[in-house]
Amino acid sequence: MDLVARSLAALVPLATTGFDEHALVLAMGAIGLVVVASGLVSGLVERLPISQVLVFVFLGVVVGPWGLGVFDLGIDSPAVQTLATVSLTLVLFTDAIKINLGQLRSNWVLPALALGPGTLLTIAFVGGASWLLFGLSVPMALLVGTILASTDAVLLRDVTRDARIPLSVRHALSVEAGTNDLIVLPLTLFLALLASGVARSGADWARFAFSMLVLAPVVGIAIAWLGIRAVDWLRKRRLIRRDYESIYSIGIAFLAFAAAQLLGGSGFVAAFAAGATIAALDIELCDCFLEYGETTAEIAMLLTFVVLGSALVAAALGAFGLAAVVFALFCLLVARPVAMLASLWRTEASPGGRLLLAWFGPRGLNSILLLILAVSLGIPDPSGIFGIVATVVIASVVLHGTTATPLAAWYGRRARAAQLPEETLVDAGSLFHLDGDVRPVPRTTVAALRRMLDDGEPVTVVDVRRWQPFEASGRRIPGSLRIPIDDIPHRIAEIPRDRPVVLSCA
Repeated sequence: MDLVARSLAALVPLATTGFDEHALVLAMGAIGLVVVASGLVSGLVERLPISQVLVFVFLGVVVGPWGLGVFDLGIDSPAVQTLATVSLTLVLFTDAIKINLGQLRSNWVLPALALGPGTLLTIAFVGGASWLLFGLSVPMALLVGTILASTDAVLLRDVTRDARIPLSVRHALSVEAGTNDLIVLPLTLFLALLASGVARSGADWARFAFSMLVLAPVVGIAIAWLGIRAVDWLRKRRLIRRDYESIYSIGIAFLAFAAAQLLGGSGFVAAFAAGATIAALDIELCDCFLEYGETTAEIAMLLTFVVLGSALVAAALGAFGLAAVVFALFCLLVARPVAMLASLWRTEASPGGRLLLAWFGPRGLNSILLLILAVSLGIPDPSGIFGIVATVVIASVVLHGTTATPLAAWYGRRARAAQLPEETLVDAGSLFHLDGDVRPVPRTTVAALRRMLDDGEPVTVVDVRRWQPFEASGRRIPGSLRIPIDDIPHRIAEIPRDRPVVLSCA
């Protein structure tokens, strides 16, 4: 509650210091800078080996005390904590709302591995390294490991939107980024309370567990369910416009957060539960939110990078030394890759596909937001921990940001030169060869299809081959519809539903 209380205090300056026009002008200018810059660099980022986050960190340095001196905010600033509260609420809500629960029911293996061995091994490796290199206590070392086990969906965006990478690999990374919040957030809160040094009784820990695991999810589910029922009632009477449903869903996120906090639970867990409920019960609202609400969340996250850019770089430089460099390299080059490779050893992916999955686990804004949450709970030496985390985040922004485009290009060349196993798979679950999860699909023969076409029967042939087999063959069935298999979810409306459909993949 302490973080929320200070955030609310920052939102009502009229009660204390009066209206600060200068602060308002700076805030509006920062928001405008983020919106304009994100549009200007969007095309450039796709062509150059840089990430959008790297650009915004640079902007933060420019407007910070080392540059124009517009912002000089630390991690414990009420303004930063306010922005962090809003950003983390939206991050958790959007991560949950993007989870395809239908796919998870049939393709549960990867999320289970990401939540289990993948995340837990990463926490153990990173926590052990911080204990050895910095002499942290066990709770603090595990807290650092947990904070740095959170993958950043913003930094992953350049990879998950790159069509040169097979859909199965992109889906695997998206699922991991969306689901590891389930284990990282509760562990962060638990370890931060444990590391704070405040004596707590068994009853205190029982209340914490109840508020985290029962109260907050129930509140989030209830708020989302009531919101969905209300909007459904309004839809049937044509009393709500679709373009307002995106704003409506953001309101559900904030209401879930506020209600849980006021009742003594975790607003962040409630926001995640609300997003998962919307994803499960109302697909239209989910799609509507993704059209606008995800952009709002992204702007809030990029704004946080701008506001904290200078402080992030300053903290990393302050912690710079042999131990910090070794720790950052270990986290990015050893801990995450080894943990994921160990979890993915049964996959059908090629060695290159496995390396992509293991390498792209960037640490970014999620880690910073979780650290701010831990600082609000009273962890010791917040500046020193910020320096450690900032070093890894800056290294990740640089390394993952500059390698996304070149690695995607390299992978694309390999895919065109030879068909890779993951090229024939459509989602994360199919990376694992599980015969029990595969549904039989009716098949036809070339001769039977030829007779149907010659007789003029109404049939739609969809050529779903990917780049390499399509370009290598140079042949196509006359009148066939060309939709690569990765594009089917987005172009499904182009396929007629009033006739049989034959998918051609060879």
